[in-house]
Amino acid sequence: MASIVTFAAVAHEWWKRYMVQGSVHYAEESWRRLEREVMPWIGDKPIAKISSPAILAILRRIEQRGTLVVARKVKSHISQIMRYGIACGFVNRDPSRDLGWALTPHKCKPRAAIVEPRQIGQLMASIEHYRTPQRRCSLKLAALLFVRPGELSSAAWNEIEWDTAAWRIPAEKMKMKRPHNVPLSRQALDVLRELHPVTGQTPWLFPSRWDKTRHETGHVINLALRRMGYGPDIMTAHGFRAMAATTLSEMGWASEVIERQLAHVDKNQVRAAYQRSELLAERRKMLQAWADYLDMRCAWAILGK
Repeated sequence: MASIVTFAAVAHEWWKRYMVQGSVHYAEESWRRLEREVMPWIGDKPIAKISSPAILAILRRIEQRGTLVVARKVKSHISQIMRYGIACGFVNRDPSRDLGWALTPHKCKPRAAIVEPRQIGQLMASIEHYRTPQRRCSLKLAALLFVRPGELSSAAWNEIEWDTAAWRIPAEKMKMKRPHNVPLSRQALDVLRELHPVTGQTPWLFPSRWDKTRHETGHVINLALRRMGYGPDIMTAHGFRAMAATTLSEMGWASEVIERQLAHVDKNQVRAAYQRSELLAERRKMLQAWADYLDMRCAWAILGK
C-alpha cells in the first residue's frame, strides 16, 4: 500500500492539515515553491521509494541558481512531508534528514541597498522608465512605502481604503502577525490609480502572470532590478527598506516613527501600545515627505544634476 502512495499525495494532505491552519499567505507561497521546485522531479514517485540522492539533486539544482535560502526552505518542507508520511505509515524514514551537511552554508549578510542621494535619484529615474506598467508600479510602491516584498506582492485591492488614503494589511500577512496600517502619500495614490485599470479586475494589485487568481511572489522585484542593471550586490527588494530608513534618519525623522513604519515591533509592550495609537499621523507626514524627496531626486537625475 505504501509503495503506491505518491509524494505529491502525501504533500497535499500535509499541506491541508497543517500549513493552511496557519498563515494563508505563507501556506500558498510554500505550496507554489513545492510545485515549482519539487513536484516536477519526485511528485509522481512513490514516497517510500524516494532516496536521499534524489532529494539532494533537487536541492543542488536550486543552489546552482544562487538561492541558498530557498534550498534550505525546500529541504525543510520535504522533511516535514516525510515525517508526516512516517506518522501515517506511508514511509519508514526521512531521507532528507541527513542532507543538511551536504548543502552550501548560507552566510547571512546585509541586503544590498542604495543610500547615496544621487544614486537614489538614478534608481527612481530608471523605475520611471520601466516599460511594464504592473512592474513599474510595484517598484514605485516598494520605494514609496518600503514594506516587505512579500507584503507588497500579496497586497489586495480590498485592503486599500481610498477615502482615508490607507492600506490596511491584515495580521496574517505580516511577519509579526499584527495588522499594519500604511498611510498612502499623494504619489502612492497616483500609482494605485495608474495600476487599477491594469489589475483592478483581479483581487490582487499584482496578480501572477500565469494565474490571475493568485498573486505574484516577492522575488519578482529582484528580477526587475536585475533587468534594470542593479545586481544583487548593489540593490535588492529588501534594500528599499534600508534605503528609506537610512535616508529618513539622516533627514531627521525620529527612529521610533521609522521603525513603526518598518513594522518592527517594540518588545516594550507599553511603548509599543503608544506607538500604535500615536504614530500614524507622524508616519503619514513622514511618508509624504519621503515621496516628495524621491520625486525631487528623480527629477534631478533626469535633468542630469
